[in-house]
Amino acid sequence: SLLTYGPTNVVWERFGHDALAIRDTVTGQDYAYNWGMFDFNSPNFYTRFLTGETNYRMEPFDTGPFSAGYVENNRSIRVQRLALTAVERGALIDFVIWNSQEANKYYRYDYYQDNCATRVRDAIDRVLNGRLKAALDTNKTALTWRSETERVTASDFFVYPGIELALGRNADKALTPWQASFMPERLAESLTTVILKNGAGQRYRLTATDTVIFASTRVPMPIDPPDRIAMAALLGLTLAGIIALLADSRFAVLRGLLVALATLFYLVGGILGTALLLAGTATKHEPYMGANTTLWQIHPLLLFAALFVPVALYRRQTTQIPRILVSIIALFSVFGLLLQFIPTFSQSSGVVLAVTVPVHIALAVALLRTTVVNPPLRRAAAATAISRAA
Repeated sequence: SLLTYGPTNVVWERFGHDALAIRDTVTGQDYAYNWGMFDFNSPNFYTRFLTGETNYRMEPFDTGPFSAGYVENNRSIRVQRLALTAVERGALIDFVIWNSQEANKYYRYDYYQDNCATRVRDAIDRVLNGRLKAALDTNKTALTWRSETERVTASDFFVYPGIELALGRNADKALTPWQASFMPERLAESLTTVILKNGAGQRYRLTATDTVIFASTRVPMPIDPPDRIAMAALLGLTLAGIIALLADSRFAVLRGLLVALATLFYLVGGILGTALLLAGTATKHEPYMGANTTLWQIHPLLLFAALFVPVALYRRQTTQIPRILVSIIALFSVFGLLLQFIPTFSQSSGVVLAVTVPVHIALAVALLRTTVVNPPLRRAAAATAISRAA
C-alpha cells in the first residue's frame, strides 16, 4: 500500500510525506518503508544542505506505530492498496529489503527529482517494468516546480519570498503527472488514474482500494499558488515614493532614514545576490537556481553601492563613480524586466520585479539629482584661492 501523509506547518513537512507499506499475511510482519529519514546532527549537515549534498536514507518501521505518530501530529493518512501480482509483490519486497541494507539505504536528496515520494514512485514503477512511468509521463500539466512550491509555502513570511528569489527559469517548466509526483498528494491522485493491462489483456486499476484512515483537522493547503504581483507592485511603488520624498528633504533626520533604507536595500540585495550566484553555478542546486534572471535585480555589484551611494545621498553631493554605479544597476534592473518579454528568457518572478525595479530606479534618480563635485578640482580651486589671498 502507498501511505500518503498530510502536511504540517513545519517547512520541511509542508509538502507532505510518503511511505510504502508491505504486510506479510503469513508472518504478520507489517513494515512501512520510509525514504524520508535525515539527521540534523549528522556531520556538516547544514553545509551539505547549502551545497545540495544532503544525504537521506531509507528505514523500515512497524506500520502501526509509525502511522500513529502522524495521527498524534494531526496529519491526515491516506492508504491506497496496490493491485500487484504475486510476482510483482515478491519483486517489491525483495527490492525494499535490499534497499534498507546499510550499504544501500543512503541517497543524495533532491527536493524535486529524488525525494521520499519519487523513491516510492520509482520502486513501484520498477516492479511494473516501467508501465507506471509510461502511464504518467505523458501530457504536460499546468503545474511547475515553482507553482507547487509557492502553493505550499504561501503562508510563510520568509520562505515564500526566498523561493521567489531562488528559483530560476528551469523551475517554470510545465510538469507531466510523473514529474509532479514529487509531491506526495500528486502521486496519490495520479495513481487513481492509472489503468494497466494484465497478461491476458484485461484492464485493471492500479489502486485496488483507496481509503482515508485519518482526516486531519488542519486547514488544507491551497489548491493554487497565490497571485501576489499586485501586492508586490504596491510595495515597490510605495518604497520608491518614500525614497523620492526623503531624497528631497532638507532635514538631516529624514536624509538619515534614506541612508538607512538605501544601505539596507543594497546590502541585503548584494549578499543575497552573491549567494544566489554561487548557488546557481557552484552547487547541486544549479538545476533549479541556475539560469535565474533575478540576478539582474540582485547581484554582487550592490555591495559596492552599499559603500558609496548612501553617503552621497546623505550629503546630497556625489562624484562620478556613484553616479555611474547606480546608473549601471538601474539599467541592469530594467534590462531584467525587458527580458520577461522574450519567451526564451521569461521567468515567473513578477513578484521580485515588482518590488526591485521601482526601488532601483528611484535610488538612481535620487542620486543623479544630487550635486556633482570633483574632489581633485575642488582642492585645486581651494589652493588657488589661498595662494591669491596670500
